[in-house]
Amino acid sequence: MTSRCAHERRLRGAATIEFLIVAFAVLVPLVFATCEIALLAVARQTLGVATLLAARAGATAHGDGGAMRLALARGLVPLHAARGTSAARVASLIDAQRPDRARLEIWNPVPASFADFGVMVDGRQEIPNVWPRTRTRIGAASRQTIAEANQLGLTVSLCRPLVFPMTAPIFIAGQRLVDASPFSLSCHAQGGIVLHARALVHMHSPLRRAALPW
Repeated sequence: MTSRCAHERRLRGAATIEFLIVAFAVLVPLVFATCEIALLAVARQTLGVATLLAARAGATAHGDGGAMRLALARGLVPLHAARGTSAARVASLIDAQRPDRARLEIWNPVPASFADFGVMVDGRQEIPNVWPRTRTRIGAASRQTIAEANQLGLTVSLCRPLVFPMTAPIFIAGQRLVDASPFSLSCHAQGGIVLHARALVHMHSPLRRAALPW
């Protein structure tokens, strides 16, 4: 009888150890990965709003990159809200200003848009944002109308640090399969992955070529 009880205790002990091994090897990483995905989803949504704010700031400031980065920083504040208001503002400003943390790309208009519709005003080339509505010709170089050239298209790429070190290599390896750009590789070296957001807004000021990062 004693031998049987001892055998049952050994079986229960072995089952407990097996459960702990499975929990640590499978369940714990799964929980961490689920939490990480949820945090990245929130960050992606926040970045989308921040990108729209940045594009709107550029639309009213002749496409000025500095104005767009400041607006982007204001939009990114919720990502650092746990640090307190002042610290969150500083952290978001650092994110928006550092070239290895945030990259802004203008995809509309294109340089050829200025060849088709650009005019010189006070020594600066710009695309006027007021024109006769009957002017609908398509530019030979850009294949755009002036209305299309008066839309500011912005893509923001943000390096978002991962929270859980246990699952970070999995996320980084997955993104590296589809994006091996220098910006992404720099982000991966910092223990993060790159999130992207796009926005397209109408210009509310003449778009100046010198302001665009080409």
